[in-house]
Amino acid sequence: MTEAQKAPALGPTSVSQDLLAAALAALMPLGGGFLALWGYAWLGIFGVILGLVAAGGWAFWWRNKHKTFFPKDLRGGSVAGIAVLVALFGLFFFLAL
Repeated sequence: MTEAQKAPALGPTSVSQDLLAAALAALMPLGGGFLALWGYAWLGIFGVILGLVAAGGWAFWWRNKHKTFFPKDLRGGSVAGIAVLVALFGLFFFLAL
């Protein structure tokens, strides 16, 4: 028997978990885009590169923290923290203009 056959099947997720995953899927690229735009507003094309590197580091940190990008037991506090962070990125971008 292979490892895939031994692993238990994943059960269905709740609607709240699906909504949290959808919110996370919308917030992470939005935050990455704000980082790239923020870099462009400050440093031009070099800032875009730095912003994209920062966005990649952010995604790498999130995945290492939760062991997967969309964990099955995603908490509302984690998504709310990401929402606050993205809101700050947006605010700082508009202040940088």
